Amino acid sequence: MKIPRRLIGLIGTNGAGKSAVCDYLRDCGFLVVSLSDIVRAEVRHRNKPETRDVMVHTSNELKDQFGMDVLARRCFHQSSEKDVSSIAFDSIRNLDEVIYLREKGVIFLGIDAPIDLRYDRVIQRGRASDTVDFATFQSHDDRENTGQSAGQNIFQAFQECEVIIQNIGDLSALHDQVNDFLTVQFGRVGKLA
Repeated sequence: MKIPRRLIGLIGTNGAGKSAVCDYLRDCGFLVVSLSDIVRAEVRHRNKPETRDVMVHTSNELKDQFGMDVLARRCFHQSSEKDVSSIAFDSIRNLDEVIYLREKGVIFLGIDAPIDLRYDRVIQRGRASDTVDFATFQSHDDRENTGQSAGQNIFQAFQECEVIIQNIGDLSALHDQVNDFLTVQFGRVGKLA
């Protein structure tokens, strides 16, 4: 098994821009794997709708049954079987996931933005789990960020980040911030040729 040289964990609030960061990291040569994909697969297996509440409930059931770091363990195992030099782990939501991945050599990048901007972004992206009004979005946000939802405490996980990007500009500004992070961590800048 080849051990990747560059391992990044992404922690972010809903709508902060993790998907845009993942797209950019793919362009920079990273394999991107999402802890949420483990949950989505389980939701589909159960023939349930992919709403945010169903996703959270399913994630919490998996964590209750197999441990708080189950999604991180499964993602790391799946990705370590691939012959790649760089991996980004997306959708890290609790301290146990951070601890497990840090032991594997992962460094952490946080992505955040003001709640109004994040709400506008989730409405625009239009996933099935995003069809909520602002009050519901804010309620979900509070629950996921502060540990009110078992298995999720994004603010606690943020404390383990090497850097937290404030994504309040356009894509170019976001890419510049990601490049700064990559340069500090790995000594390289920008997309691969």
